[in-house]
Order: sequence, then C-alpha cells, then structure tokens
Amino acid sequence: MIRAGIRRTATSALLALLVVGIPSLALAGDAPYVVRGNNHIIVGVSLDEAAVRAALPAGLKPTKDITGGYNVYRSEGGYNNPPYTRAYVWVDLEGHDSANGSKARWVLWGVTGPGAEKSRAAGYEFHDGSAALVERGATITGTAEQNGARILRVEIKRGDGGCKPVAGMLNYPVKLPSSGKMVMHQYPFAGEGCGAAPVALEVLTDKDHPLARFKPTKLLWAIQAKNLSFAGTTTAFK
Repeated sequence: MIRAGIRRTATSALLALLVVGIPSLALAGDAPYVVRGNNHIIVGVSLDEAAVRAALPAGLKPTKDITGGYNVYRSEGGYNNPPYTRAYVWVDLEGHDSANGSKARWVLWGVTGPGAEKSRAAGYEFHDGSAALVERGATITGTAEQNGARILRVEIKRGDGGCKPVAGMLNYPVKLPSSGKMVMHQYPFAGEGCGAAPVALEVLTDKDHPLARFKPTKLLWAIQAKNLSFAGTTTAFK
C-alpha cells in the first residue's frame, strides 16, 4: 500500500489539472457513443518503467517520468449503453496529445461490468468485474472486484476549494483485435472537477495477477470528477 499526506493544492495548479488532466474513459463502440452521469475518483501515479515498457505495443513510448493513473468510476450509461462500473490503470504516452494538450493514455489493465467483451473488441485490456464508490464526508473510497474478490482500493480526500466546471479532450490509442491496426479513440468530456489529495492506493492481488505489475511507485495527485458526460469517436492513428 502507498499512502500520501493530505496537502492543499494551489489554485493555479488545480485549474490546470481540471482543464487538461481529468482521465476518463468510455468505449467507442457502435456510434454514436454518448454517456452521462459519470462519477469518478482519479489518482495520478508514477509506475514501474520495466513493467510499463513490457506492456506497451511497438511504436508507443511512455512519458519520461512513467506517469499515469488509476480511475474508478460508475456511469449512468447513455445511448446504446446500459449503466456500468469500471476501474483501470493507464500510462501517459509521449506524442499523440489531444487537441487541448493532455497526454494520450494507454490502458494497461482494468475491470468493467457489464460490457467487458465489448470493451476488448474495441481494443481495451478490460476483464469482467465491477467497481464501487463510497463517499463519507470529504473522503471518497473506490474499490474494484474480480471473480468476487476485491483487487483494488483507492482513497482520496476532497479539498475545501469546491467544484468547478471542466471540459476537455482525451486520446486513447488502441490496437483492434479484429484487424491488428492501431486507431485512436477520442473522448470530449464536460462536467465538474473537485480538487482532492490522494490518501492511499492498495493493489490487493497476489504477485502473479496482471494488476500487480502496475502497483504505483508514487502517488502524485487526485481529483473527484462529478456528473461527467462524454462521447467517443474513432480516428486514424498517426
């Protein structure tokens, strides 16, 4: 388990994070893909370089500091998508930035339910499972389960700066199983972002589980994202 001290986030840094750094993920399936009512807790982390490089396909490179994050959320669903829950870890990539400058992200591993099979068909490393969020005052805890066993626990503490409107774009390159081709799933989003600090992140699997490779080496930042709506589109990979 990694724990982090609670600290106040500077206003300017928080606004920059809210505008360009909220990691959210949808599934670009049958168009149009639009979901709403998404509530997240997100913790930015640094990861083990060897594990990340071994997981990335040829042509993709992690950022110099091997940054990424954990995202635990629930969604009310939307067009052609029922309500679902999801938890995953991603790594930030060099190049392929979104239109607003946020780093592209490669999903290293995650669970989702329902819809894991559809997610894998779209190129994501998702497996059957579920996630949950519990809010007690300023403390929000996210958990994930697979095969009835808890595999992840994430805790953040919301700051006293309130929540602010946020909007942006995120790029997620994927390799399609059907063709082996790389494409870019792009997700414009809008909602509310609430400044927070990371408290703890526990990967609760045994050492042979795929998620164990991506235990964070450091907790960097946290945020609560509320009432997000986002849409998914797919473009050619460049």
